[in-house]
Amino acid sequence: MDYPSENSPALAAKIQEADIKLEKLEKEIEEIGLPAGQELRRRLEVLKIEDKALKRNFQESQQRGEPDAIRMVKIEALLLHIEREEASLEHAADFLHQAAPSSMTLAVQTTVHVADLLERGVKRVLGDHHPLGSSVFVNHTHENLAAEFGLAGKEPIPDE
Repeated sequence: MDYPSENSPALAAKIQEADIKLEKLEKEIEEIGLPAGQELRRRLEVLKIEDKALKRNFQESQQRGEPDAIRMVKIEALLLHIEREEASLEHAADFLHQAAPSSMTLAVQTTVHVADLLERGVKRVLGDHHPLGSSVFVNHTHENLAAEFGLAGKEPIPDE
């Protein structure tokens, strides 16, 4: 019982597609980070080992010349297993990307928001041209303050 050799290029293309998916999954799992991606990373490492075994078996069958049917069926079964596991990992990674942000992420976002509000408040009180810590009234005359802050028509308080 001979295995048809015309399926070898198609099988090689599927193996190449599986490699590309593994690389994309690895990048996606790196984006997720720890600790959420720890289990996915473990599963990915197991999948990489299986992928190496698949490539090795496929190369050995190609080097022998005419691949035997039993070995090719095992290679296809391993490829099918890898494809299913990749789909499962991809689904889990997509789920983790959609998950609610962690408490640390929320704390950082809140801190950034509070700092932005504080900065806007300081700018509103002091104005854009005054450096933090200097008084609004330093080096201003009554006329200058009256023009800038709308105190026109009021007489200056005499100095004693």
